[in-house]
Amino acid sequence: MMSAVGQFVWSLDDAAVDRTGKRIPRFQQLYQQVCQGVVSGRLPVGCRLPSSRVLAQELGVSRSVVVQAYDQLLAEGVLISVAKTGLYVADGQPMAKVAPTKLQTNKPVPHTKLCQFDSGADVQMFPKREWAASMRRAWLNPASSVLTGEATGGYEPLQRALSQYLLQLRGLECAPEQVFIVAGNRDALALLQHTLQRSVAHWCIEDPCYPPIRASFAQHLTLPIDTEGARPPTGSRWAAVLTPCRQYPLGMAYSSLRRELWLNALAAEQGFIIEDDYDNEFIYHGKPQVPWYQVAALRGVAQERIFYVGSLSKVLFRGLRLGFVVVPKSWVSRVAMSQQQLGNAASLPLQPVVADFIETGAFYRHLNRMRRHYLQKRDYLLALLEQHLAPWFTWERPSGGMHCLIYLKNEYAIESRQKALHQYAQHQGLHLSWLADHFSLPGEHPKGLVLGFTAPSTEELEQWVKLLAKGMIIA
Repeated sequence: MMSAVGQFVWSLDDAAVDRTGKRIPRFQQLYQQVCQGVVSGRLPVGCRLPSSRVLAQELGVSRSVVVQAYDQLLAEGVLISVAKTGLYVADGQPMAKVAPTKLQTNKPVPHTKLCQFDSGADVQMFPKREWAASMRRAWLNPASSVLTGEATGGYEPLQRALSQYLLQLRGLECAPEQVFIVAGNRDALALLQHTLQRSVAHWCIEDPCYPPIRASFAQHLTLPIDTEGARPPTGSRWAAVLTPCRQYPLGMAYSSLRRELWLNALAAEQGFIIEDDYDNEFIYHGKPQVPWYQVAALRGVAQERIFYVGSLSKVLFRGLRLGFVVVPKSWVSRVAMSQQQLGNAASLPLQPVVADFIETGAFYRHLNRMRRHYLQKRDYLLALLEQHLAPWFTWERPSGGMHCLIYLKNEYAIESRQKALHQYAQHQGLHLSWLADHFSLPGEHPKGLVLGFTAPSTEELEQWVKLLAKGMIIA
């Protein structure tokens, strides 16, 4: 079929088009072929397109199909609308730089930085003046323990500030000496592996999990995640690294029944839990779950078998590289001994600054601002997904956290399409995080992407979501 109206010529390639609209929606087929016409030069700059009514009649489709395609082309700057005259191919439109795969070279586009849907802190919102004021106050008369490096477990005022912070924000009760300052998540795991080496025969991790956690263990057992969470391993002398309040990357919380199984296993002295509470500061709907560390406080011996790991870098900025571990009272001396033997990798000069930042209230004000800011970013990303990716992906609105999962619909969950989309994104300088890469066990895993939305700007989110849409059209 061919439509020829004014200067516009659009041909329907019967070999490439699914007329039923089941494989590729009709509006996306029209959108794709107009883009290809622009790229190939068949539709030059200034070329006038027919009205939606005329083109729909020529193609034998509903007018809404054409209107939807035109709206997307206008939104992306491929077309422009001139009052009382019609639609025209825009000058300098971005599609000229985004040709279909067969028109692209295999050489990746050079980029100055890695572009990705990042779930780190949005450093553009960081309160630099308040931080600078904390730095000045902290270093007007620095403690001798900081200058001499004697604060092996951490700077005592920071330990006190964090114990108060955990009580106020997470409902977790602990003494300052139970808080050990570490250089992030990996340092925390290294410290606990050293401390528990004589008590633990098997280390267990969730499947799926954060890939660097898996890389932290030379040998480990995997705990598959189902709709209620992971089950405790059989036997004894194990230690499990869990994200029970908000599982990463799936985003669900362990059920109360599954929690009881784990706490009962601890009460029977079968093993230990390292509870990673990585992003529970950012809950947008409802109340955050109480950490298992606190729940176990009423379970006798169980309270001595949970170690709680938290991050300051997630809340403040990645370059800070500071986190903390809350350890049971009976383990304080042994953890302190391990930290002395390993050496504390956490930066001492920054710890007084963080302590002042918390004590003056600047930390809490920043946290509240970022919670509102990330909520707005989450909603902005969801609107972009609805506008550009609804034909191919499904998703649910995350109630908290710093990322969103999107899943390919069954008809598009084909390995060849995933590979083509991944290669296309790489050629455009965008790194994609696939959900399948978070699994260690082989099998049929959900086909989806992990989209961090907190670190990128709204402009980057829009650019990258549109890039994914173009990649799906081309794939």
